[in-house]
Amino acid sequence: MAKLDTAQMRDLLAPVLPAGETLQHAAYGVRQPNILLMLPAFALAILPGVILTQMLTRHYVVGQSRNYLMVAEISPKWRSMMTAVDAVRDRWAVSINTLRGQPKTVRSGPVFTHIAFGTGQDGFKAKFHRMFSRTNRAEAEAIGAVVKAATDRRMRARH
Repeated sequence: MAKLDTAQMRDLLAPVLPAGETLQHAAYGVRQPNILLMLPAFALAILPGVILTQMLTRHYVVGQSRNYLMVAEISPKWRSMMTAVDAVRDRWAVSINTLRGQPKTVRSGPVFTHIAFGTGQDGFKAKFHRMFSRTNRAEAEAIGAVVKAATDRRMRARH
């Protein structure tokens, strides 16, 4: 997939940016299918495994304002490398206040920053590759810090 620049990511998130909010951070991430689902396809042959993995991978642009997280699930444009996004499948905004008390995972490794919060239909999970762009790792870590701080505040308030 051709790389999205910051302006393109901001444009994708603009329709769900609440009035009065300013987008502070934006990052690109993916959610790949479970490896146990992929192993049989790779065992049969490499090409079907690669194709299946690409078809089942979800692509996200995530943004953060002062009070909200915005998410856009996008479809890559595989036919052309000139434009990265074929379509926007879904967009939504989540109030950072609603993250309090929800399960969350935020961690950064040498290659990926992982961000997950919530459960079920309202949950979100993605990994952000540091090599997607020069700023993707820093932006994802900033978003992750906000997620972690929002969920940790409630725990501190209880004690």
